[in-house]
Amino acid sequence: MHRKMLNGEWTCSTSTWLSWILKHGCHAVYLTLRYIMALLILFPSLSCRSRYPKRYVVDLDRPPDERWNEVVHDHVDLIPSFMETTQRLVPRLFLRVLFFIGEHLNRFLPREYAEEIRGIARESGLPLGSIVMLNILYDIFAFDREKFYEMGCTSILVDDNEGSILHGRNLDYNIPQMRNVTIFVDFVRLQGKQKKIVYSGITFAMSVILHTGQNEAFSLSLNTRYTGPYVYNIIMQILTQFRTPVGFLIRDVLSSSKNYSDAIDVLSTRPLFSPSYITIGGRKKGEGAIISRSRLRADDVLSLSDDRWYLVETNYDHWKEFEDRRMNVSIRMLEGIGRDGITIDTMLFILRSYPVKSSVTLFSTVMDVRFPSIMRYMTYVWS
Repeated sequence: MHRKMLNGEWTCSTSTWLSWILKHGCHAVYLTLRYIMALLILFPSLSCRSRYPKRYVVDLDRPPDERWNEVVHDHVDLIPSFMETTQRLVPRLFLRVLFFIGEHLNRFLPREYAEEIRGIARESGLPLGSIVMLNILYDIFAFDREKFYEMGCTSILVDDNEGSILHGRNLDYNIPQMRNVTIFVDFVRLQGKQKKIVYSGITFAMSVILHTGQNEAFSLSLNTRYTGPYVYNIIMQILTQFRTPVGFLIRDVLSSSKNYSDAIDVLSTRPLFSPSYITIGGRKKGEGAIISRSRLRADDVLSLSDDRWYLVETNYDHWKEFEDRRMNVSIRMLEGIGRDGITIDTMLFILRSYPVKSSVTLFSTVMDVRFPSIMRYMTYVWS
């Protein structure tokens, strides 16, 4: 195709493009559309303002109450408005009661995480109870009341033809201030003579839990499941002695489970006090599943297979009749792109397409545990 050099840059005139399209017919139109799609994928800012989350390193060899100091100090100016917004979710009359309860609940949490939370409270100057409540926000609202407070998410798994399990994820929260405190964290530990990344995740300042993360064996994402009255959550809190909020379990599994099958087993059987959908992607062909969790066990585990090359989860049981636009659009786009056309870029394109991405989407990310750096450079926080 004829191009001209103008001010040091290659350009193509409109007439040149039109004559080339007329000459090459429908195939030219197809290539042009693919070119436009590539531009939209590779430059998200053309249609949506976005940024990379700031990266932090949490050293697991440090005392737990010191690990998050840098994160707290960097966000000290944003903390008041963020905490005020989250506290509006609860009637002011009950805030002091909840803070009191949260302060006493901290001693029942796994010791390491309890100490991390205590350190965050100390460095931020906020009540310990408020930091505890922030870390169990999901578990407070995950019951059969989706209209009370909406938390939506989309998770997509694709078993591509290149030997990778691509894991796409949108996290939706109707708290815009959370965008300002969204961070990327590499958790490191001394192995031999140097610090190595044990696992990575996306979380929020003041929060030690993970709802999205990966290690060298698998990737995980959490979607809200609305089922059962809130009293069931309370009963499970008592039965589990408050030791299994789902965000802590995900971090535990990323830290301690060394392979895909072990992770599936723990995530399917460990009692939780809130329902959830947990999407897991592995390293090898067929390693991918959606675990539909009740409070006691998995109600269902839907896995990738030879005749099922993708899985999509939003916030509904896949075996029930429902009308969900995010699910429908995701499936149509996957089928339209096809297995051969799925890449990290086309996965991101699906994630940032309406209505998969909406006004309450905080961030999008793509993971492939065979190439861990993809997650870091394919995570976008939306403005």
